[in-house]
Amino acid sequence: MKRKYLLLLIPVSILCILLAKMSSVAAEYIFARGLFKIISVPLGFITGLLPFSIAEILVILFPVCILILIGRFCYLMFGSKKMLRRNRKQVLKRWAVNTGVFVSILLFLFTTLCGTNYYRFEFEQFCKFEVEEYSEEELYSLCEYLAEKVNESKKQLIEEEIQKAVTKETKINENNVVVLDNFSEVADEAKKAYQKLQKNYPVLKYSTGAAKPVLLSKYMSYTGIVGIYFPFTVEANVNTDVAGYNRPADMCHELAHLHGFMRENEANFISYLVCTNSDEAYFRYSGYMLGYIYATNALYDEDVKKYMQIASMLSDEVRADLDFEHEYWKQLESTEAYQTVEAVSDKVNDTYLKVNGQTDGVKSYGKMVDLLIAQYLAESQQ
Repeated sequence: MKRKYLLLLIPVSILCILLAKMSSVAAEYIFARGLFKIISVPLGFITGLLPFSIAEILVILFPVCILILIGRFCYLMFGSKKMLRRNRKQVLKRWAVNTGVFVSILLFLFTTLCGTNYYRFEFEQFCKFEVEEYSEEELYSLCEYLAEKVNESKKQLIEEEIQKAVTKETKINENNVVVLDNFSEVADEAKKAYQKLQKNYPVLKYSTGAAKPVLLSKYMSYTGIVGIYFPFTVEANVNTDVAGYNRPADMCHELAHLHGFMRENEANFISYLVCTNSDEAYFRYSGYMLGYIYATNALYDEDVKKYMQIASMLSDEVRADLDFEHEYWKQLESTEAYQTVEAVSDKVNDTYLKVNGQTDGVKSYGKMVDLLIAQYLAESQQ
């Protein structure tokens, strides 16, 4: 009955969360750079040896296993006439302990591999700039810069792919839409891009987990989710059915969680940094598009006319990707299944973010714009 001691993981997990909430120093050094690394590095190494998503398999099998276990429990308790009352009490006690142990282990893994990281130092403390309030003019200037970078990187990508077309499969189709069919190639480049960024951001070192493609990505799209970090297997799961230009940015976002940064706005910004500093044009394009979309959405809320001015700057080649993405989501949104599932998914995600300290819920994604402007202004002054 030594497994009963594992039930102590429940109060231990609660104490860990309380300590992390009370002290960002403890959250950073005891958990983010301590327990998280100790557990995630070996676990991520093991799960990373397999090319498929273990998380996806577990999610599919979990309800099936639960039903089987409930069925067996009911049979032992009520279906067997030979079962004595005393034996039934023993079965009930054993199942209660086993269930408690299972929940304890899951709670501890979630706490150490995810929960406490919400309270670590903010990522801006590792940057060479400070985030302050910004003006509408500064936001407009950022949008201009990103529009130019989006056009430039897409042009570079097309030129590179034209040269490759004779010898290998290209990443651009006949409509100038980005198509990334080789997931392992994108994953390898994401790893290289993170390694390159580590020179300026040492805090992003020491991750062994892997990005994994979701086989049921089409169904994942009905939830409106393009990627998800699964802490129990330390995997960054990526939706491969959505627009190709998004894939590097989506992947690097989930890998940011795997590196210990759980706040969504920070994961977006880290993804932007990783992609735009990559040696590959399609990664830079994905990163600049990520920044462009968030920045221009903020500008739209401030001044629609200025937003339209920026939007008119985009090249036809860039618009091809945006049009493709628009049609993709338009087709999904027209289905009743999408409207139902996405609404529930959005509510669950919003509640999850608030429970883990992001009081703005899904609105916390918008804070990325502050980081983008701060970084842009800092680089402009150099």
